[in-house]
Amino acid sequence: MFGFYLSPVVKEAKYKNQCIKYSTKGALTKFNKDDIGETLLEETGLNIDELAKIEGYKNCIN
Repeated sequence: MFGFYLSPVVKEAKYKNQCIKYSTKGALTKFNKDDIGETLLEETGLNIDELAKIEGYKNCIN
């Protein structure tokens, strides 16, 4: 019975993880094609992979 209660939560987590994965991949492609500027990289102290991961999470908050 408890499994039926958790099933929607597990599905939502699975979909959110897929969203993050694909959004990160899309952001990474975008950042590599666009010149995001050395100033952004220097200001944040992050690399392009880390910025793409942040963008992926931002896209999938809902």
